[in-house]
Amino acid sequence: MEPLHPLYQHYLRVLDVAFQPIVDIHTGVTFGVEALLRGTDTLGFESIEAFFDRLYEENVLYTFDLGLREKVIAKFCTIEGFENLKLFYNIDNRVLEMTDFSKGNTSQILRRYGLDQKAMVIELSEHNEIVDFDHFTTLMDHYADEGFCIAIDDFGTGYSGYKLLYHSSPNIIKIDRFFLGSIDKDPKKKLLARHMVKLATLTGCSVIAEGIENERELLVCKEIGCHRVQGYFIQRPTLECSALSGTYPHVGGDVLPDKRSRRDRSILLKRLEYLKPIVIGESMESLLDLLKAQEEMFLVPVVDVAHVPMGIIHEHRLKSVIYSPYGRSLIQNRSSNLSVLETYIEPVPVIDAATPLEMIVELFSQSQNAPGVLITEGSRYIGYLSARDMIDVIHERNLMRARDENPLTRLPGNFMIDGYISRIFETGEACAVCYFDFNHFKPYNDHYGFRNGDRVILLFAELMHKVFSPEYFKGHIGGDDFFAGVTLGDARTFESVCTEVEALIARFTEEVRNFYDAPDRERGCIVAEDRDGNRCEFKLLGVSAVVVYLGEGSSIVSADQLQKSFAVEKKTAKKAPNNLRIINN
Repeated sequence: MEPLHPLYQHYLRVLDVAFQPIVDIHTGVTFGVEALLRGTDTLGFESIEAFFDRLYEENVLYTFDLGLREKVIAKFCTIEGFENLKLFYNIDNRVLEMTDFSKGNTSQILRRYGLDQKAMVIELSEHNEIVDFDHFTTLMDHYADEGFCIAIDDFGTGYSGYKLLYHSSPNIIKIDRFFLGSIDKDPKKKLLARHMVKLATLTGCSVIAEGIENERELLVCKEIGCHRVQGYFIQRPTLECSALSGTYPHVGGDVLPDKRSRRDRSILLKRLEYLKPIVIGESMESLLDLLKAQEEMFLVPVVDVAHVPMGIIHEHRLKSVIYSPYGRSLIQNRSSNLSVLETYIEPVPVIDAATPLEMIVELFSQSQNAPGVLITEGSRYIGYLSARDMIDVIHERNLMRARDENPLTRLPGNFMIDGYISRIFETGEACAVCYFDFNHFKPYNDHYGFRNGDRVILLFAELMHKVFSPEYFKGHIGGDDFFAGVTLGDARTFESVCTEVEALIARFTEEVRNFYDAPDRERGCIVAEDRDGNRCEFKLLGVSAVVVYLGEGSSIVSADQLQKSFAVEKKTAKKAPNNLRIINN
């Protein structure tokens, strides 16, 4: 490889590197830092992209990038606690097209600084189209075989993201800012991002949410299952390594502390089994000794030096090595490195202990071949949940859910409704909440009997599902009282929610008439005796609703205040011509 021209050596001296932290989304502990180039403008280039375009045109992209990698690694090693961090380094796809590309150079640089390959994450961006896909996947396999972590950057925005996910088996995907910006206000973005997270987790990848700028975006990313987070809300890129922190408390902590979250965690930890992991770099002999020492153990979790899970090695997959002609020599060779057998690592879902139980069950049920899931806390492996234990978890969860749900409508009951309301006030996000109460239900129930009363209640629950989209939280307080809530944003305004509530009131009022006898329908009332034995007319069933805006500018700032407001304003709603009371202040 020819040495760099003095001009490009000058460029290397002038350029600097900024670092931006990537942190665990549940604990706020720093997982790694991304290296970001600074100073191309002082060299006369309009952008970083234009700078690399010039290097590519001059056919020095790879040689220059090697020099840049050493500069980045040297500065990375000045960060306090760098030994426990990952260095995320972006590679221009076109580096792989350079005629002077050769293998092993990055590994040599890392060794000079006392680091191994697992300390570095090779980021591949979708911004530049991959011309020769077969050649590219071969080279990416080479990086993976050398022991580097592989990440797909800007996932979802480029030419071949899902194709990359299929062919290159990355360890990490970084969801592009496009899908996460204002995700708290855009149900479509939330749906797309949720599916990306689910797909990645099922294939054994961890997910980083890029470009998070506020707490509302962070909370949604946590809700949909992202593992780590990066962006201005955590910290802006900094040239000063001393400005980086090992923990970011405003990210971690119990952001949504409720009884349900603690209960889910308790169920999970009770069933969790700690299987001693093997660390990449230990010998084959150590692995076999581990299996031999624990006879009931048929798989071994694999972690890196920071105890971040990489997958599992199943005993049956080792038999092909053990009983091969050279198997005995491989086992007896104490210098054998487990990373040589990384092709035997099976990806399994890796899930944080703080993840809602429903999401863990859903991910496991969709992972057809996985014998279980690896559970982490602060990105570190803490245990294994087998398929058998998952069945017990599902059973216990179903029992808990049955206690939480209304037995008639199967809608969430008071426990979950209270939790939902608590989270609204904790997050401060803009929401519309609705309280529903039937009109003239007791006379109907007394006249037609409780079984028909139950049928009416089920009708309203069914209409809630039909009128309100899945983004709505729908609950059954009890009897003829119901609750609904939804997050507001550009795609859903408070006014549109009020319109949907009016539609629900009208539809229920119309369809409930079918639950009356023909004479009562024609008369428009029930003629029956009241409690004192007097014959009275009772109007046909209807429903009243109170719709309240919560968020910035609202005068209601607590759950108690909201419940008192519902109790008072439902009387006003029953007197209104359209049976609706709207509170928007």
